[in-house]
Amino acid sequence: MKGKDNNSIDAFLGKNTSFNGTLIFDGLVRIDGNFEGNIKTPDTLVIAGSGNVKAEIEAGDVKISGRFDGVISAKEKVELYKPAYVTGTINTPIFKVEEGVVFNGNCSMGGNSAKTIVTGKEEE
Repeated sequence: MKGKDNNSIDAFLGKNTSFNGTLIFDGLVRIDGNFEGNIKTPDTLVIAGSGNVKAEIEAGDVKISGRFDGVISAKEKVELYKPAYVTGTINTPIFKVEEGVVFNGNCSMGGNSAKTIVTGKEEE
């Protein structure tokens, strides 16, 4: 991560906020509101429980506990946490899904380092 501190949020879209367009950033961005458009980052995107995102995402890491509809291409990993509701296509080498998540779509995991992690178990 390029941010100053792995736990610091570099940008935040609040719960009662809506944005439509393109978001390009370095560091950690958290979305609690509504976003529609394109997101590009080499770093981390967090879609919080109240977040609602319809987008095409290119990112290093993506962590979702809210609602997402679209396409995700992640260089490192995608993590889905309860109560996430995800619809669309995910391309990532590591895919982590917590029990209680709803995922309707396709997932492609290419490469020798591909791993699926489901409720704490790793499968290669």
